[in-house]
Parts: sequence; C-alpha cells; structure tokens
Amino acid sequence: MRQFSIPKRWNVIKVTPEQFGYEDRGIVKWFGMMLSDHSEALKKEEVDRQMLTVAPKNKMTEIEISKALFHANADDYPILIQANIIKNGNYYKDIECKVLGYDDNQIYLLLRDGRTVSCTLDQIRNVECMDSFEWYDKMH
Repeated sequence: MRQFSIPKRWNVIKVTPEQFGYEDRGIVKWFGMMLSDHSEALKKEEVDRQMLTVAPKNKMTEIEISKALFHANADDYPILIQANIIKNGNYYKDIECKVLGYDDNQIYLLLRDGRTVSCTLDQIRNVECMDSFEWYDKMH
C-alpha cells in the first residue's frame, strides 16, 4: 500500500470572481434602489397632472346621474365622469371608465388602465357618454 504524506505547508490558491466569469454590473445593481424613488416621483407627477385647471361641468341631479349610469351599464358603453371633488380650487380631470355594476350605495367602475374602483352618487358631478372608438383604440 502506498502512503501519501501531507505537506507541512499548503499552497493557497487565490481565485477572484472574475476568473469564474463574474462581470461587475456597475451601475445596473443600483437600479433597484432608484426604481422606488422613480415610481414615487411618477405618482406625484400624475397627481400634479390631474390637478390642471379643469372647468366645472353642469352639476347633474342624482336622478340624472343614476339614469346615465344605468344606461351605460345596460348598453356597455364607456363614460366620462367628473368627480364632485374640488382640490386647491380645481376639479380633477374626467375619469374614463365603464360601469361594472352597483350594490347598495356603491357604483363599481372599470378604469381605462384595468383597475376597478368604486364611488357613490354624491361623489359624481357629471356623466357624459364617451366615444367607444376612443375607448377601444387606447385600450391595449
């Protein structure tokens, strides 16, 4: 049987990550941290954009609003809703949506970006029909 002797001093081999094919991504690794700041800035910009000066439309009665929402739901056509909310002296821009349905006092709306939101009649100032071609042309 052959015997192996253990050397008294081990040779240490130093290997760097680059020798295994690792490439430093540089600034790419910081994108994750920058992404949250960027998203926050975009949300603020969207709120600012919505607060542009918007002229108030004619205030509709709850009966007129209810009829318009009922027909939009029954015929499945898109509508423009002006919220009955004033912030800093301005109304928000119109909400482009479709009526999904209602339950008790809540009206459920499908927004253009695919989100579902709800509101009540007293939060609506005006309802108008929207051109169906405009709704579907911009939907992807």
